[in-house]
Amino acid sequence: MILRRRRNALKAATVHRDLWRATTALALLPMSLQGQERLVGTRSVAVGGSWERVTFGGAGLSQAAFAGLDTTRVPRATQITLPIAASSPITDGWRLDVTALYGSGHVAYRTPTGQTERASLGGVSDVRLRATGALLRDNVVLTIGLNAPSGRTALDGAEFSALRVLAAPALGFASAPVGAGLSGTVGVVVAQQVGSWAVAYGTSYEARGRYQPVAALIAGTGTADYLPGGVVRASLGADRLVGPHRLSLAASADVFADDRLRTGVVGDSSLVGLPGGEARVRLGPVLSADAQLIIAAPRVRELVAYSAYRWRAPFALDGRTVERSSGQYVEAGVRTVIPWGTGRDAIVAADGRWHSGLGVDQGLPTSGVTSGSVTTGMQFSRALLSIQPYVRAQVGSLTQRAARVSPVTQSFVGVGGGLVVVTRF
Repeated sequence: MILRRRRNALKAATVHRDLWRATTALALLPMSLQGQERLVGTRSVAVGGSWERVTFGGAGLSQAAFAGLDTTRVPRATQITLPIAASSPITDGWRLDVTALYGSGHVAYRTPTGQTERASLGGVSDVRLRATGALLRDNVVLTIGLNAPSGRTALDGAEFSALRVLAAPALGFASAPVGAGLSGTVGVVVAQQVGSWAVAYGTSYEARGRYQPVAALIAGTGTADYLPGGVVRASLGADRLVGPHRLSLAASADVFADDRLRTGVVGDSSLVGLPGGEARVRLGPVLSADAQLIIAAPRVRELVAYSAYRWRAPFALDGRTVERSSGQYVEAGVRTVIPWGTGRDAIVAADGRWHSGLGVDQGLPTSGVTSGSVTTGMQFSRALLSIQPYVRAQVGSLTQRAARVSPVTQSFVGVGGGLVVVTRF
């Protein structure tokens, strides 16, 4: 039973992470879907809608080489996201999950003449399919993922400028509607009991699509002409009861093959415009550690505290390590579900983030951030239907740093809200 619970938990965690990190930044949704995933053998459909806005303080966020201009100011950015997800058993012991989204984002910017213009990006994402099931033995789980290339794989200058803001990790927007091309993942997880711990070992390989503008921006390249290599991941997870509470720990390492950066595109990054027509980029390993404690507290339906740490090692360009290209990321938070009468629950979540950012340029995708957010909402449940309206507010400070340039800080505030509807049958 412990192994079976651990296996189901791992399956649920994988589905929820990949689904909702890829489709929406809704802070409340993972709790509902985790609840649905435990109902083995059921089908579920989730539909969401979110609206988010970030406003920058002062005269706005300074951006170089933005929308065809040398320098401009960005006062605000707004995005609407409509994700959909479905999950169903397909054969005995196997389950299929399908996710997609539509998104529309707008970034306001001021020209040197003082006029306010708008750069926009909209469309549908790729459709992601994931099949998970037992392999040979009950404690061996195989996952096969496919990214169907239905999203956009070409952007004009204004759309790429909008993507630089909407996809910046420091702002925490939901995923932008950009495709990656045909890609896929294969992974295996083996679970076993080790003393009082339920332990799982996993490994996977991801063949990334041929269009990865978000990965290119986060790496500091400043161009979408970026051809990624594969990624190998090794992971270790363990959980156990600690008195009446449940503790879960996880660690993983991602190792990247060589990526190719076609140069000659002029941007604000120090890594573009290199001679030779094409550069070879080797991203450094990424090491991650996560902890979660489910607390058995009175008068609440659920109380969870969690934390995460990620370290991105320096990357190399044509075999040479790029200075100031390593980064650290720390996140922590708490969420709770409080009964509020028959069929009603109040949901409250709070989190804090600190990202060092990368010092390879002063672009927003590589900025560091210190921020905090609070999300409140309600969950209304009746029969097989669950409805969750929510609102979210965040406040923070960005740090844009680069070699030979003093760090620049910029304050921002964010507001958002949305609705999630989940049904199972």
